[in-house]
Amino acid sequence: MKKGLGAIGQLRYLSVVLVLLLITLGHAAQGQAAAEEFALSVDQGQAVLRVHVPEGSGYRVWQNTNPMKVIVDLDHQLAGLPISNTVNDPALKAVRASKGPGTIGTRVVMEFAYYMPDVKWELDGQWLTVTVNKLYTESTVTTVSRGVKYGHMRKGIAAGPLVINYLEIRYADPEVEIRSVLSQDQVYGRELVSSMARRNNAIAGANGLFFASDGRPLGLLAIDGRIISEPYANRTAIGIKSGQIVIDQVSMSGKVILGDGRELAVSGINRPRLENELIIYTPDYGGTSRTSVYGIDVIVDGDTVVDIVTGAAAIPENGFVVSGHGSARDFLSQVAVGDHITVELELEPNWLEQEFVHIIGGGPRLVKDGVVYITSEEERFQADIALGRAPRTALGLTADRKLLVVTVNGRQPGVSVGMTLQELAELMIELGAVDAMNLDGGGSTTMVIRGRVLNIPSDGTERSVSNAIVVITPESQE
Repeated sequence: MKKGLGAIGQLRYLSVVLVLLLITLGHAAQGQAAAEEFALSVDQGQAVLRVHVPEGSGYRVWQNTNPMKVIVDLDHQLAGLPISNTVNDPALKAVRASKGPGTIGTRVVMEFAYYMPDVKWELDGQWLTVTVNKLYTESTVTTVSRGVKYGHMRKGIAAGPLVINYLEIRYADPEVEIRSVLSQDQVYGRELVSSMARRNNAIAGANGLFFASDGRPLGLLAIDGRIISEPYANRTAIGIKSGQIVIDQVSMSGKVILGDGRELAVSGINRPRLENELIIYTPDYGGTSRTSVYGIDVIVDGDTVVDIVTGAAAIPENGFVVSGHGSARDFLSQVAVGDHITVELELEPNWLEQEFVHIIGGGPRLVKDGVVYITSEEERFQADIALGRAPRTALGLTADRKLLVVTVNGRQPGVSVGMTLQELAELMIELGAVDAMNLDGGGSTTMVIRGRVLNIPSDGTERSVSNAIVVITPESQE
């Protein structure tokens, strides 16, 4: 488990990089003169240019925004022109100085990879200091609908720029519904978040749980009190019911109980059956169990066995299929048509008993009790998710009972570089979260409001995904 504290802009470098560039060209005398007139320092937070302005000489500082350039025009001419130097920095690309056009003695140009909103300059005696702050935050918040606000944020961190979109949802409002939804209303298949939001009359939505290439959810998902898929590695999930939302790590246990009292542990729900496993298939899985002939499928309507087949059993609308392979098949081989079968599934914490009707797994956890608390190691996340920089989707809970749904654009150099989990956790705290968790990210990261995709997906277009979290208000149901 990793725990830590710190500001987003301070953790991108393993150590503060300080580059002092004394730009010198020409013969030794010119180089010494240039060094005495012109200096640049760059660290993780700022790029600072210092230029000598002799008494009686004038200057002008101005900038272009696209592409981003900070330009200093001097009445006098610096020694050793032209000067040109590239800079190994995510923000500042190069600094160049040359004879200016017309009556301008010298033009110095700082070339940046992206927009820098905070540029300051000051003349102190005969030295002009131009400071460009690389760490910045610009944000706006607007009301979307009853109980729902939308925030847009642009940030600069040491690694580059970020574009962040977030929803702030007053979940204590009884007129605001937050729910999980499944693509095409079944386990297999994928669908656009915008389409799922539209089908469910939602004002807004975002992508949810991780999933396999065939669309099958990978981890805990529950809709309207029905478990769609079981937890994996006790990963963090969010539980939702009217007026209350919780975040915690969740596990599941279950068993099949035969009419004569014999029982066997359930291996999983609504996923492919593996060796010696006992799997439960519900109508959410689709029309059939998709199983092979190397096992046995017991079809249960209500709690009564109505048929026993080998392979691809039809799932009854008001029942389920119990499928076994190997030792689980041996257990089921003693079942006969007309017998009674009961399936018991229990979560820990037991959210279903506590009437949490919608559950979305994900992980790792990001924030607990207001501090960074990242559980990627114990929840068995691979390095690309645990340590990489990527587009991200996250959920957070505030002390004043609001749900935060946050997306961070990524894999877009010069626009938005994405976040590490550490940075994402710090962002969630900055937005007010006292508890927070990560969801599926990368090309799946999507935020939709009123049918419009607000973020810029890293694939270039909205990706079809397995499931989503959506927000329904009185306005969206009209």
